[in-house]
Parts: sequence; structure tokens; C-alpha cells
Amino acid sequence: MTADLRFSQARLSGIVTTVGSQRLEFLEESVHMGLSDGEAIRLQRALGLGTRYVVSGSETTVDLCVASAQRLLTGLKLSPAGISAVILVTQTPDYSAPSSAVAVQHALGMSISTMAFDMRLGCSGFVYGLAVASSLVESGLSKVLLCVGDIGSRFVNPTDHTIAPLMGDAGSAILVERGPSDSFFQLYTDGSGERALFIPNSGLRRPEADQSAGSFMKMDGAAVFNFTLQRVPNLISDILTMANISSTDPDYFLLHQPNKYILNNLQKRMKLPEHKVPTSTQGVFGNQNSASIPGTINGFLSDEFSGCNLLSIFAGFGIGLSWAAAAVRTDGIYAPPTFFGVS
Repeated sequence: MTADLRFSQARLSGIVTTVGSQRLEFLEESVHMGLSDGEAIRLQRALGLGTRYVVSGSETTVDLCVASAQRLLTGLKLSPAGISAVILVTQTPDYSAPSSAVAVQHALGMSISTMAFDMRLGCSGFVYGLAVASSLVESGLSKVLLCVGDIGSRFVNPTDHTIAPLMGDAGSAILVERGPSDSFFQLYTDGSGERALFIPNSGLRRPEADQSAGSFMKMDGAAVFNFTLQRVPNLISDILTMANISSTDPDYFLLHQPNKYILNNLQKRMKLPEHKVPTSTQGVFGNQNSASIPGTINGFLSDEFSGCNLLSIFAGFGIGLSWAAAAVRTDGIYAPPTFFGVS
């Protein structure tokens, strides 16, 4: 039995994304990664690499998410006291313990009656988090603040040209509140693929064989690519069926943004119109991990989401292995363009 969810009283009313203030150029970085000019250009063309934004100094995921949340609440003219719960989806918390959501709650000046907890997810994290936030609202809470993001630049080896130039830093804040809606979710997990993307020596399990690997992310590129092409087309097909809509009905298919090569392959395999499948996020901001879907909305579709009634398919997939999709309707939500830096 699949994890299928449907909500009728939880609507998405705002999205804000903040990225790191430091802009990096791939062709400049490639020199320090030991790549020749020819190798860098070939890699750039294959993956759509361009620029990425990372944090400066000691800024963390919490800092980016708090900045986004403050901008979201101001834009919606809401008081922190009106928020019932805070969910933080991240793989880069301030500490292993306690939960970093408590830091968000405190920084925003929220009541001690505010529920706050973390979810440790990556690429699928926005859809998973949106499902949990919607569940809480559907169960009776008035407003839930969902924060998603990572400081991806900190969990990769800066000289590793296979993964470092992909990663950007971002934190998004999303408000889910009680109101008429009609949204559909499907959520999946396959833990047998946990080592396709993982950070060795980053927790309590430290096998002897991993001791020399350091604590930087390792990626089996072929396994991730094959997983994506195997799972995502069926994921999209299944969520369309669940929502009883055709592939021509959604205004946008907003997918996690690993790189342009993967997204172009998915778009062609699913026979979707190019203009409905944005693919530029990673090449401008970097892979924003769990913030890549909201980051795409703020980065490239701000006017559309701010002014239109839209039907969107959200699909996140990757580390875990984990994948999830949602069919969501929005109507003129608060979705300003991306903010750069926390101040």
C-alpha cells in the first residue's frame, strides 16, 4: 500500500527563498579543481554549470531560513505569535542535538506553545515537509511554517569537481494555513540505496572501511542517474492518476534541480513541454537540495505564482533514496523574487 495523502483544508499561501550572498563562477573555480580549460568547458556544457551562491563566514541553514521566514511573515503581514508549528527540513543542522527548529522558533520570537521539530531529508524534503505541514493543518492547526534548505557547500570537498560545483546554499520558508484546498501527495523510500549519496563519518556509524573517506559527500553518479530515470517518470504518472488529471493540465512540473542534464533527460522521456519544466536553477544558484523547488519558484516564476491561479506538480527525488510528488493548486500566493544574503 502506497503512502497516498489528500488534503482539502491546507493551502499554501507563501514562499520565500534566501540564498548565500557569495557568487561563485564555475570556470573560475575549475582552475582550483585541477581541470583544464577543455575539461571545464565540456563539464559546463554537459551539466549546465554556471554560477552558484554560497554563504559567507559562519552563516548556517538556520540563518538563511530565519531570514526567509522573517521576510515571509512581513510580506503576509503575520505575527510570529500566530504560527502554531515550525518544521525545519535540513541535512545541515546547527548541531546534532538539539533540533535546529528550536533555534528558528526562538529567533523568530515565537510563543513557547509553538511546536518545533526537524526532518532530516534532502532532495525530496520539500514535498515530504509540505505533506507533514499539510497534515498538521488538516488536523486542526491554523498556520504551519515549513523551512527547508541546506548549506550544501559545506558537505562537499571543494576540490572534488564531480560534486562541489553543483552545490549551492539556500533556505526557504513556506506558509501552510487552514483554508479550502485540493492537494495530493505520494511519498516513497528505498533505503537499500542509502550509499548512492551519503556523507561517511558524519554520525555515529563509522565503519573501519570509511575512516579514510573523511566527512565529505560521496556520490555514485551512475546509480543516482539510473534511479532518477527509473523512478521519476512513474512518480509523475502516478500522481497525475491520483489527482485525476492529464499531463496537459498542470501549468508547471517543478522538479528537484540536480543538474540540467538529468532534467532534460526527464523532460524528454516524459514528453513534457520544455516551458513547463524549468531547468535553470542549478546553473544559476547551485543545487539547493530541499530548497530547490521553492527556490525555482522564487528564482524564475515569482510573477506567475504571485499573480495567477496555478496547478503545479512538485517532485523531489534523490538522497535516501527517497522520492515524492504532489499535485498542488495555488492562487496568487506571496512569492517574491529570491533574496541574496541574510541582511
